[in-house]
Amino acid sequence: MRRAFGLILLALGVFAVAGAVLLPAYVYPKLAKVPLDQDSTSILEGTASQVLAVTDKGDGPVSEIRKDADLVATAHVQANFAAPEMREDTDYAVWLLAVQVTDKADGTVLSASKRQVCFDRRTGEGYEPHGETDPKCDIKSSYVTELQDKAAKEGDKPPETNELKAQPGLNFKFPFGTEQQDYKVYDDNTGAAVTAKYSGTETVDGIEAYKFVQNIPDTKLGSKDVPGSLVGSTDPTVKADLYYRGVNTLWVEPVTGIEVKQQQQQHQELRVGTSGTSTVVFDGTLAYSPETVAKMADQVNANKGKLELLSSTGPLWFGIGGGVLIIASIVLLARRRRAEPPVPPRRREPVGAGR
Repeated sequence: MRRAFGLILLALGVFAVAGAVLLPAYVYPKLAKVPLDQDSTSILEGTASQVLAVTDKGDGPVSEIRKDADLVATAHVQANFAAPEMREDTDYAVWLLAVQVTDKADGTVLSASKRQVCFDRRTGEGYEPHGETDPKCDIKSSYVTELQDKAAKEGDKPPETNELKAQPGLNFKFPFGTEQQDYKVYDDNTGAAVTAKYSGTETVDGIEAYKFVQNIPDTKLGSKDVPGSLVGSTDPTVKADLYYRGVNTLWVEPVTGIEVKQQQQQHQELRVGTSGTSTVVFDGTLAYSPETVAKMADQVNANKGKLELLSSTGPLWFGIGGGVLIIASIVLLARRRRAEPPVPPRRREPVGAGR
């Protein structure tokens, strides 16, 4: 009976140790992926000391610089199931991000952007082709939408064109199991991956988060025709260069890689040639609204425990429990039964005795 019980403990111990190895090595990588189905909205709020607004009240577009404006930015993320990568067994997802910034005072749309990216569901890395014969993402699955300056007809919206463009660096989130190190994060304005430096740990809405700071240096984004009055010129139209610099701060919960808080400080200005003439068209700060921070914290609380069970706490307890069971089984199997007293040998009488 003792031997059978010892063998049962040994089997259970081996099973537990195997579970401690398989959970982080096999099960966790299979399950630690963002879901394909995504439809979410984040709100950022803030102020701008100066911002360019273009309005049209029926007499054609009018450009004006607004001071001390209260802003709200709406970022909507939508999964695109028409993309070929969107399969249940895939490691890549295709999501569309649309952002619109408005002036709270009158609802004027100050800026709008749209882009679609194919990215790794585990790491958050936007796919960038390097001449592979079997690329992970179709070339048409990643693009940035360009809005033309003028419409073909008066009163119509300017046409949109999709520029096929890889978007390297982290998109939408950080990797599962984010570490205390620097990461390359895709920047919408420059269209490049810019280093976000690890800057310590802070608590956000009860969540312990890693803080990352991304500094974007003064960068020329392009050139465009603008009203001369906007840049202090008497000419009706002037060619001006648009420059941008900014600081993006991201607070990331490390187990899930969710950005529980985000803040964007941006400065954009128009510069005309080498004259030194410049006009600030945006200088302000936007950050996640309290409601969005709370929503991100809820997502962390709903998923963090499950991921830790697979990657750390589960393997730890399986390993400890398995080790204890194996030791107990060895002790049981090795213990000998207490020796019984020897039976005295029977005395043999010699043949022929007593005759």
